[in-house]
Amino acid sequence: MKKMIFTVGALMCGAMIFAQSNVSDVNQSGSGNSADVSQVGTLNNSDVDQFGTSNDAAVDQEGANNTATTYQNGTSQSSEIDQSGERNAYRTTQLGSGNTSTASQTGNDNWGGPPINTWGTLQNGQDNESTTTVTGNNNGTATYQLGNDNSASITQIGNDNIATRLTYLDWGILQFGNNNNADINQNGDANRGSIEQQGNQNTGFSQQLGNTNFSDTDQFGDGNFSDTFQWGNSNSSSVLQDGNSNFSDVDQWGNNNLSTSAQTGDDNIQYTHQGVFGDSNTSATIQTGNNNLAHTDQYGRFSGGASNNSQSTITQVGDLNDAFTLQQGDFNGSNVWQYGTNNDSDVLQTGNGNFSYNYQGAPFDAITASSDNNTSSVTQTGNNNWNGTDQYTPVGDGSDFNSSAVVQTGDRNYSFTAQFDDNHVSTVDQIGDDNRSEVRQSGDANNSDVDQTGDGNTSIVSQNGMTNVSTVLQNGMMNMSTVSQTGSTHMSMVNQVGSSNTSTVTQSN
Repeated sequence: MKKMIFTVGALMCGAMIFAQSNVSDVNQSGSGNSADVSQVGTLNNSDVDQFGTSNDAAVDQEGANNTATTYQNGTSQSSEIDQSGERNAYRTTQLGSGNTSTASQTGNDNWGGPPINTWGTLQNGQDNESTTTVTGNNNGTATYQLGNDNSASITQIGNDNIATRLTYLDWGILQFGNNNNADINQNGDANRGSIEQQGNQNTGFSQQLGNTNFSDTDQFGDGNFSDTFQWGNSNSSSVLQDGNSNFSDVDQWGNNNLSTSAQTGDDNIQYTHQGVFGDSNTSATIQTGNNNLAHTDQYGRFSGGASNNSQSTITQVGDLNDAFTLQQGDFNGSNVWQYGTNNDSDVLQTGNGNFSYNYQGAPFDAITASSDNNTSSVTQTGNNNWNGTDQYTPVGDGSDFNSSAVVQTGDRNYSFTAQFDDNHVSTVDQIGDDNRSEVRQSGDANNSDVDQTGDGNTSIVSQNGMTNVSTVLQNGMMNMSTVSQTGSTHMSMVNQVGSSNTSTVTQSN
C-alpha cells in the first residue's frame, strides 16, 4: 500500500516538473557561431538555427508561454530577443550577411507579427538593421526588409498598438530596394501604424502619442521623404508617394484630426499642420505632376487659439503650382483647385465660419481647359465671410496670367470673382459687415477695383472685351453700384459716400 502511494506521488511530482519546463533547441552548423539562451519561468520555447560563420544569437525569456524563434543563414549576423511577460511571440529570420536584429517585448500577449507570427523581422539581403521595442500588452509588430542597406525601427509603448495589417502583405514596415529607412514610434493605446517602401533611398517616419491614432505611409519610387507626427487621440494620417524625390510633412496636435496626402510625380512638396491643440480638422492634399508645393495650416499660428472643425482641400494637377492655406478658428472651409502650370493661391482665414474656394483651371477638362500663371489671394478676418474665385474658361484653352486679390474684414461679407480668358486684374477690399461684390471678366486685360467700407453695400462689375477699367468706391451703408462694360478701352469711376445711393454705368462699343 505504501509503495502504491509513493508511485502516485512520484507521478504527480513528475507531471508538475514537466508542466513547468522550458524548451530550448539550438542547431549550429559551421564555425564561430555563438548562441546564448536563458529562460526563467514556465513553458517558454526557444529555437535557434544558425548556418554559416560568425553568427551570434542571444535569447532571454522571463515569464510564461513565451516563444522566440531565430533563424540565421549567412555570415556575420546577430540577433537578440528579450521577452518578459506571458504569451509573447517573436520570430527573426535573417538571410544574407551583416544583418542585425534586436527585439524586446515587455508585457503580455505581444506578437512578433500578424496573428502570432509570420513574421517579426524578416531580412533578406545585406547590411540590414531592424530594432523592435514593445512595452505593454497586446501589441502587434512586423518588419520586412528585402534588399541592401535597409534600416527599420518600431517602438510601441502602451496597449493594443498595431504596426501591421495596413499594407497588402500585413507588414508594419515593408521595404523593397536599397538604402531605405523607416521608423514607427507609438506611445499610447490602440494606435495603428504602417510604412511601406518600394524603391531606393526612401525615408519614412511615423510617431504617434496618444490613443487610437492611425498612420499609413506608402512610398513607391526613389528618394521620397515622409514624416508624420500625431499627438492626441483618434487622429488619422494617410500618405501616398508615387514617384521620385517627393516630400511630405504631417503634424497633427489634438483629437479627431484627419489628413490625407497623395503625391504622384516628382519633386512635389506638401505640408499639413493641424490642431495645436484643436480638434476635428480635415485636410486633403492631392498633387499630380512635378514640382508642386502645397501647404495647409489649421491651428493657432497666430495668437487667439487653435482651430476646430475646419476643412481644407488642395488639388494640384500640373507642374510648378503653389498653394498655401491658413485657417485659424472654427468651422472654416477652403477648397483650392489648380489645373495647369505655375498657378499661385494663398488663403488666409482668421475667425469662425469663413469659406473660400479658388479654382484655377477647369477640373472637368484638365487638359484642354488648363490654366497657367494665375495668381489668387484671399484674406478673411471675421466670421461667416464667403469668397469664390474662378480663373478658368468653361469652353476653350483655359485662362492665363490672371490676378485676383480679395480682402474681407468683418462679418458675413460676400465676394465672387470670375476671370475668363487672359491677363485680367481684379481687386476687392471689403471692410464692414454684409457687403457684397461680384466681378466677372472675360476677354483680355480688363481691370477692376472694388473698395467697400461700411455695411450692406453691393457692387456688381461685368467686363467683356479688352483693356476695360472699372473702379468702385463705396463708403457708407446700403449703397448699390452696377457697372457693365462691353467692348474695348472703357473707363468707369464710381464713388458713393453716404447711405442708400444707387449707380448704374453701361459702356459699350
